[in-house]
Amino acid sequence: MYAVKNSSRALLVALVPLTAVHAVLLAMALLVTQTTPPLASVPAPDIILIYYLGRLAMDGALLFAGHLVPRQRAISSRIAYGVMGGIMAASSYAIALRNGFLLFPPDGGSEITLGLLPTVAGSLAGFLYGQFAGIEPAANWPKFSYEALVTSQTFDGPVRVRTSIAAIIIAATVPAALTALLIFAVVELFLSDFSGGGPGPVFAAAIPAQMFLTVLVATILPSAIFVLCAHHIARALRRNRGYEYAAIGCLVAGLCAGLIAPLTPVTSIFLLLAPAVVYGAIMGALYRRFAGIEPVPLPEAVIATDEAALVGADHPSRRQRSVILTN
Repeated sequence: MYAVKNSSRALLVALVPLTAVHAVLLAMALLVTQTTPPLASVPAPDIILIYYLGRLAMDGALLFAGHLVPRQRAISSRIAYGVMGGIMAASSYAIALRNGFLLFPPDGGSEITLGLLPTVAGSLAGFLYGQFAGIEPAANWPKFSYEALVTSQTFDGPVRVRTSIAAIIIAATVPAALTALLIFAVVELFLSDFSGGGPGPVFAAAIPAQMFLTVLVATILPSAIFVLCAHHIARALRRNRGYEYAAIGCLVAGLCAGLIAPLTPVTSIFLLLAPAVVYGAIMGALYRRFAGIEPVPLPEAVIATDEAALVGADHPSRRQRSVILTN
């Protein structure tokens, strides 16, 4: 039995999706201050910062506390850690909602809907913690020593890349994340009015956040299908390395862009091909990084009723027939 290690580095990595989601939700929440008439006043920057860091601290504390539960029971499955992360994130949202820790309370009837995105981010956070922390022999089972762990890692058989739902979800968020960064750069570069006083900074943060949510909803399913197809193509070609997955993702994305180009209003195929190739390469490489490898499964057992039929493919009886002379 082996347990996931206690790792501050893995905890920081696991907080990345929660950091992004809380930033998006915070920017969207501030939009209520820009209505006419305003539904709320813009909080002071210190209040916004304290709220944001407080939510992250509570998520991090609950995530680490949730990690201790499977650790005590020597559960090291990444699926279990994904479920644990989702439960901890949902609990953190429920605590914040119950005790008024939200910057602006949600409208009636939208409490559960607003908790879905943090829950998904928490599942990814739990998966990332289990991925980066590593494992060690469980203290409750001392017979599983470090030597046994080293011995269990020696394997020289054929391997292949795993089919991982969590890795697919992580890779499928690439278009939304990169699009949000691109929109943010455009806003900061060309819309200089947003950098001044007044309502500008709120819109400068809310527009990329809104684009992230919009693109995420529109592309999460097609991107997941794309990653799965690229993964099976790489598996069929027996390619296991990260750069090979990036190259296959690049080629598949370029092919898809060429097929859908006539159906889009884009006049230049380069404007569609260039981001598609970059997105595909990053998605393929990310999937390979987080999916991991597994042994190639053994072939199915052969059921035979006649022992004489169990001869090799190169046996002479497969190519010639014996003749029995009878009177």
